[in-house]
Amino acid sequence: MKMSHFVSCVTLCVFVAMPAAAKSKKDKFCEELAYASQQMADLRKDGSDEKEAQLIVAGQYDDDQLNHLQMIPYLSSFVYGLDKEKLQGDVEASFSEQCKGFNG
Repeated sequence: MKMSHFVSCVTLCVFVAMPAAAKSKKDKFCEELAYASQQMADLRKDGSDEKEAQLIVAGQYDDDQLNHLQMIPYLSSFVYGLDKEKLQGDVEASFSEQCKGFNG
């Protein structure tokens, strides 16, 4: 009977830890993309058009980072959709907050 309690406890701990691990992975992904959003914002402020900025930011990722590469059009849409006032703000923090709050 004690063994079954131990197994139940271990099983519960694994299921509780899994969402925490998944969240930290999501947070890390959001932070990496937020950093790239700030790079793209800086490129926009320096006069780069959207396509050029996409290519520059995408160039920093390897082919095995497919999830990051797939996010580039959405990232540029976010950055190039900002008005000039928001572009001057903390784009990285804004993107990170929205990304971490997304439950899709």
